Amino acid sequence: MHSKRSAATYKLNSTGIKTRFFFLALLVAVFSLFCGQLKAQSPFPPPSQLQVYANQELAFGSFFTGSSGGTVTISPTGSRSVTGTVVDLALIPGSAAVFDLRLVPGRVVHIAFPPSAQLIRNGGGETMTITNFTCDKTGNSFVTTASHPFINPVQVGATLNVQNSSANPPGDYTGTFTVTFMQE
Repeated sequence: MHSKRSAATYKLNSTGIKTRFFFLALLVAVFSLFCGQLKAQSPFPPPSQLQVYANQELAFGSFFTGSSGGTVTISPTGSRSVTGTVVDLALIPGSAAVFDLRLVPGRVVHIAFPPSAQLIRNGGGETMTITNFTCDKTGNSFVTTASHPFINPVQVGATLNVQNSSANPPGDYTGTFTVTFMQE
């Protein structure tokens, strides 16, 4: 009886080995098909939740304030204009802020800007105020349309309010502002 059990046990093990080999071969075949499908997919899955990346900072460029000051405006397209006694210096032209919003197509996004923001002179306490934030999206809303890699750029401009040269001496002025993007 013992030899029959051993034979039966051996048969079970043999069947088990064949079954495992068949299962392993099947698993490798399925995995190969799965890997083939992975190669066909995009490297970034479509984001269903809004992702925002600051791609370019808002910069007002180089200028001279003049005797009474005025404004420096950067449009969402990046063009610059000045008012008052502010003199536009072409050395550094300035640029609009650019945010890359990553989101699947067909979603509504609303954009909210602060009423103002402050810039402070590095090495001093003098300030300039940024107002009139605007973007390249009509009504500060848009519907996402970008296909892979699902990036919808938003360009932001604003107006810098400048005082005379004694209130705003030459220097580098820096600060931050908050833009809120809301997905519907």
